Amino acid sequence: MKIINDRFRNIFGGLLLSSAFLALTAGYTAAQEKISGEISKSYQVILNDGSTVTGKLLLINDSEIVIESGSMGEVHLKRENIRSMMLVSAIDDKKSGIWFPNPNPSKYLLGNSAIPNKKNSGYYQNTWIFFNTFSYAFTGNLSVSAGFELFSVMASGEGPYAFFINPKASFKVANNFYAGANILYANTIKTVDEFGGLATLNGFCTYGNNNNNITGSVGWGWAEGEFSARPVFTVSGMTRVSKRIAFISENWLVPGLNFNDDENSNDSGNYYGIFSYGIRFLGEKTSIDLAFVNNPDIAEEIIIGIPWLDFVINF
Repeated sequence: MKIINDRFRNIFGGLLLSSAFLALTAGYTAAQEKISGEISKSYQVILNDGSTVTGKLLLINDSEIVIESGSMGEVHLKRENIRSMMLVSAIDDKKSGIWFPNPNPSKYLLGNSAIPNKKNSGYYQNTWIFFNTFSYAFTGNLSVSAGFELFSVMASGEGPYAFFINPKASFKVANNFYAGANILYANTIKTVDEFGGLATLNGFCTYGNNNNNITGSVGWGWAEGEFSARPVFTVSGMTRVSKRIAFISENWLVPGLNFNDDENSNDSGNYYGIFSYGIRFLGEKTSIDLAFVNNPDIAEEIIIGIPWLDFVINF
């Protein structure tokens, strides 16, 4: 038991140290970003103290830049006080004002879109306090997520210390069209009834942009050394309706648990549908999801569905 606890503490400590290192690395990279821009285009300027100024670029020279902000008018900023300067996407340049970029465009509730994460960016996600996920993009096309649950820590060392790892590769194929794949592997540190782990191999395509997109995916499960005979289908989407509000949905069609595709099985050919709907509250570096997971069976017990709550912090 002591060996298991030590292993869990090492993994937990390693995740925290890795996340801190990646956050510092990302911050250092941003600090070294070259300050440049094109007159009349809109930019988000991040200052060394963490504050931001967003608006149209009026002037840029060796000593300062001048931004026309909708709320502050002309703002003169010295170059030495600027950490980074990012072009505002056309999808965020609205008549009502400039929106900050969607802080969480590549993640639904559980699944991913095929929109790649930016290189050297990452996030921490917490779901219902007990489930924790860290993600980091090593390149503009490859990212890795990993996570663990806290129930085992609270169970006085009884385990099972469940964890998962999820590498993802995704690419822009054409304008507003993306494709990708990932592998999700989950297991426990402490063996439970000879449990050998679970995995899914998934492919997905996304149409849209960072604010409004829809994703279709297909995945095959793996357990006990075999792939499932039938895939899981998922359709997910999000639409941003204001600067700080988006709607989100993730929906699954899951086959019966029949890995041998036995024609005599009652599950053969049947799919079980689960859908979700929710609202996402957006901040410049954060997002909070309040959603409900539902289907006819769940609705018989909880008419609005099972609540889902998570928050994401970018670094």
